[in-house]
Amino acid sequence: MANKRTRNRKKFNYNVNRRKKWKKMTKQPTILCEQIKKNWDPKKTVKNNMKDMGLSYDPNESVPMPKTKDVMKPKHLKESEQMDVDNQQMRKKKKTDPTKLHVVEELEDISKLPTNPKNTIRLSVPVVQRCVYMLDKYGEDYKAMARDKKNYYQETPKQIKQTINLFKKIPSQYNEYLKSKESNQEESMET
Repeated sequence: MANKRTRNRKKFNYNVNRRKKWKKMTKQPTILCEQIKKNWDPKKTVKNNMKDMGLSYDPNESVPMPKTKDVMKPKHLKESEQMDVDNQQMRKKKKTDPTKLHVVEELEDISKLPTNPKNTIRLSVPVVQRCVYMLDKYGEDYKAMARDKKNYYQETPKQIKQTINLFKKIPSQYNEYLKSKESNQEESMET
């Protein structure tokens, strides 16, 4: 039986390209936010960059939970002494002020902007065709739709109703259906 040292001995791995691995480890993170990307200093660490911009690297550090001993302050200290102790603790915690505060202000301004109210949901063509077929044939009778032979997925009346209501909430697709329905009615009246 081999001893512990020989079992846990590290072996050189010939299959690993160490230069490639090192480059991957030292590669800067991909930043999607423009404000942060503009102010990023590649010579600094992630933590220092975030601190300079006034952003939190670790939320547990930035918003610490009070410890029990901090909550249960010693009662024998006077209020003035207690304030001195608190001020000393605050000085210890306060390190350097952020130098790039405009980044936080820009991010706050962006977050205050209204989001795009347009509905980005779209149903697939087969689902739209099925909804159009069901609405043309049965109107609002969901029980009859559930019994239809083209209900391949054996959806319940409630599921069909949800799909059709979703179809109605998408203006681009539903308005197109309504226009085609109106044009078909006009053609039938002319003949």
